[in-house]
Amino acid sequence: MIDDSPATGKITIWAAANEGKALSALAEEFKKTNPDVTITVTPVSFDELPRKIDTAIASGQVPDIIQPSTGLQSFVAAKGIAPVPKGVVDNSEFFDAAVEAVTFDGVQYAVPWYVTVQSFYYRADLAQRAGVKAPTTWAEALTFGKALQSAGAANGTYIGPRGTIAWQTILPMIYQSGGTVVKDGKFTFDTPEVVRALDHYQAFFRDRISNPQTAYTAPGEMEASFANGTVGSYLTGSYSYDLALDALGGDPSKLAVATLPAGPATGAGYLGGSGLAVMADSDNQETAWKFLRHVSSPESQDAAYQVAGVLPAARAPWTSGAVAKSPTAKTFAAQLEQSIPLPRVLTWTEIRDLLATYAERLARGVTTPQDAAAAIQAEAEKIGTGQ
Repeated sequence: MIDDSPATGKITIWAAANEGKALSALAEEFKKTNPDVTITVTPVSFDELPRKIDTAIASGQVPDIIQPSTGLQSFVAAKGIAPVPKGVVDNSEFFDAAVEAVTFDGVQYAVPWYVTVQSFYYRADLAQRAGVKAPTTWAEALTFGKALQSAGAANGTYIGPRGTIAWQTILPMIYQSGGTVVKDGKFTFDTPEVVRALDHYQAFFRDRISNPQTAYTAPGEMEASFANGTVGSYLTGSYSYDLALDALGGDPSKLAVATLPAGPATGAGYLGGSGLAVMADSDNQETAWKFLRHVSSPESQDAAYQVAGVLPAARAPWTSGAVAKSPTAKTFAAQLEQSIPLPRVLTWTEIRDLLATYAERLARGVTTPQDAAAAIQAEAEKIGTGQ
């Protein structure tokens, strides 16, 4: 049980750059009532985090708090994260899916902090020039991308050909096709639904709507190309809205957001975002948990949205906070209702990397959806679920 006495000592946080801005601001607020605390926020990208955590655990020099995002399962499997003590947060304040996303086998390993819902971003002016409306189906998405090319965008719809954004694109397509990643403890990649999803992914490259040689890796790169008209539309998380708006010089008239185009079964996306977790070997767990209690409050989550544009995992800000006043709130809320937590497998880091590997091969046209699905299934079975 974590008491209400003032926090003391030093804690270090590893977080992504954008979210780190919010945590730094919240740390300053926390120190007003906890003046004997020193908080250091170190930016670490999501792609680097697993390797850096493995190295830190091996050396015994771990941070106190991490933003595990989609790598949480692997850190749980490695026993690197401490379970959340009772009384730190009131889970009834959060969306159920946000709590589910940080809970494994009935044990909660992180406090819900923010959610990311995937959405379809497009240049409103280019769509108007091309005479098209936001797509609502897979077929319309392909037609829409071609139309934006005719309006001047080299990549009518940018689809990530490798890395994190690639698996983040394929996973929702699997859901939209009616497929699953795992069922009854077994992987399910070798199904007609997954093949159909992989075929839709490859269609953007096959039809030359997206260039497989174009890969954005740094935050803001894709949004910069969106602003200069090279990219007409793209699919990614809700965190991109502020980046795109900044790239457009604050001009909202050119920026439009819609829910994801639906596949044959659904318009679902996966529920992204992140909780915040305390390392099992932290030297100052008590202060770490007190800080996480502070940042997970509805008020702090609303403040984080205003600083970094991350959507609150708490329910209250959606009806009374700054996010409720956002022009995109209804779109994000509608997508949130269709969002599904990541697959409940402890080896998810390896599985998502496997998806990214075959995404690149599909993008380059060196494999077929059928062969890719069979290969992913075979390699996933070798990796196992970690259960």
